[in-house]
Amino acid sequence: MQYMNKTRAVHHAIITVILASCVIGVPAEHNALRSPQYSFEYAPSTYYYRETVLSEASDSNEVFMSLTSSPIVHGLTGIMKRYIEYDWYTQSDLSIILGNVDYDSSGTGSVSGQDNFILVLQNTINHCWTNTWCVGSGYGFRYLDNDSKLSVSSTGSFGYERENYLHYLPITLTTNQLVRSQFINRVQLQAKWYYLLDGNQISRYKQLGCQSDLSNRQSSGYGVELSSRFYDNARKWYYGISGQHWHIDVSDTQQVSCFDGNYYGNEPENRTTMASIIIGYQPY
Repeated sequence: MQYMNKTRAVHHAIITVILASCVIGVPAEHNALRSPQYSFEYAPSTYYYRETVLSEASDSNEVFMSLTSSPIVHGLTGIMKRYIEYDWYTQSDLSIILGNVDYDSSGTGSVSGQDNFILVLQNTINHCWTNTWCVGSGYGFRYLDNDSKLSVSSTGSFGYERENYLHYLPITLTTNQLVRSQFINRVQLQAKWYYLLDGNQISRYKQLGCQSDLSNRQSSGYGVELSSRFYDNARKWYYGISGQHWHIDVSDTQQVSCFDGNYYGNEPENRTTMASIIIGYQPY
């Protein structure tokens, strides 16, 4: 009986250890599922921004002003991805795009080397089918600061700082395909559509001696972004290309007091186009 009791005690201890392992194992798997995955990207890019206004002479929209990267701008992006279920995940993207742009206008001349800075924050929740196709939506914010630092153009016009704030709804479609290749493990194709919720353009006219800045609301516009990424067999590095286009309609018209007079101004219809090469790294 003493031997049997010891045997039962051993069996009981083994069962206890197994049950404890199962109990501990579930949260461990649960936590692993929810552990964030990070990736980082560098993207040298071309940048082209232009504003169009109605020409009375031709009765059509013509480019009034443009900003062109000189020669490229530099994009840095940090991405955090966290699975909340096996087929659901959240993703947060923080991007900074900075560099110099050349200003050119048919009315106010040209200036080289203006500072251009863009900050983009985007959060989405995404649903996947067999980890092959994923759709997502969420909230995006885009900030632009274009600063001429009061430089003087070729025609003697003074520059001023422009700030732009956009709030938008992103809708994303992503597909991931495994491939058998000597160098490539996976290909990702992604399409994003951005619906403008609200925007605000601030022209810093006080820098020129006006009594106030000019603030215009932008209520209509959209953006499109297409990208492809190719992941190597080590699943650490990846490379790709992307293209992005924004189209913002003309803003409302507001009054600004300047040089003892009242003037009215708006932000013209504008388009921004970027083409990028992507170099990415994921440490997990």
